[in-house]
Amino acid sequence: MPQTVYRRPWPQWLVFAISLPLSAAWIILIIVQGATSHPAVIVGAADLLVLVLFTVLDPETTITTRKALPDGTVVKVRRPLVGFKKYEAPLGLTGGYEVRIDGFRYEPAYIRI
Repeated sequence: MPQTVYRRPWPQWLVFAISLPLSAAWIILIIVQGATSHPAVIVGAADLLVLVLFTVLDPETTITTRKALPDGTVVKVRRPLVGFKKYEAPLGLTGGYEVRIDGFRYEPAYIRI
């Protein structure tokens, strides 16, 4: 069974480019208008939503488990929460259960979009 790895569908700097201005605006609104003002709550919620979405959709956010192979050996397996089919890359097409150099086996994501 080949292993599956996923590339990130957005550049890594994009998270910072969106989150830093929102965080700065949130802090400024808290200082100027108070933490309970409607604009501060809305911008804060938007900032947290962006961070949660980027974290959950990132293919490097994985769940690590152990799996027993047919030959009885136990290997560590990493599976992303969400993976985009367009950015899948199969590895080890020989069908072996080899483990990568980092000690993990990579399997398809739990949710494939």
